[in-house]
Amino acid sequence: VILILTKLYDYNLGSITESSLWRSTDYGTTYEKLNDKVGLKTILSYLYVCPTNKRKIMLLTDPEVESSLLISSDEGASYQKYRLNFYIHSLLFHPKQEDWILAYSQDQKV
Repeated sequence: VILILTKLYDYNLGSITESSLWRSTDYGTTYEKLNDKVGLKTILSYLYVCPTNKRKIMLLTDPEVESSLLISSDEGASYQKYRLNFYIHSLLFHPKQEDWILAYSQDQKV
């Protein structure tokens, strides 16, 4: 499976105005746009793949719009969305425990 996250940056606004998530299951010959599975108006910031389980994918939304984490356990075919009450700047998977992550918030807290 190949996953690609694309973002459209509006230089006049100085921010990302839309994103698209693409998935290929045929080595990149064709791609399916997954925006309807993550939310049509959702703006995605980052894509993370678990180092110990490549089927587990995490996506962060743009914290300027909403603060959410999307998790997939089936190589990005479907997602569960979790709203957060804090802003995550970046994620780091544990090197051995696939269900453990370290989240770094924008106010510089772990």
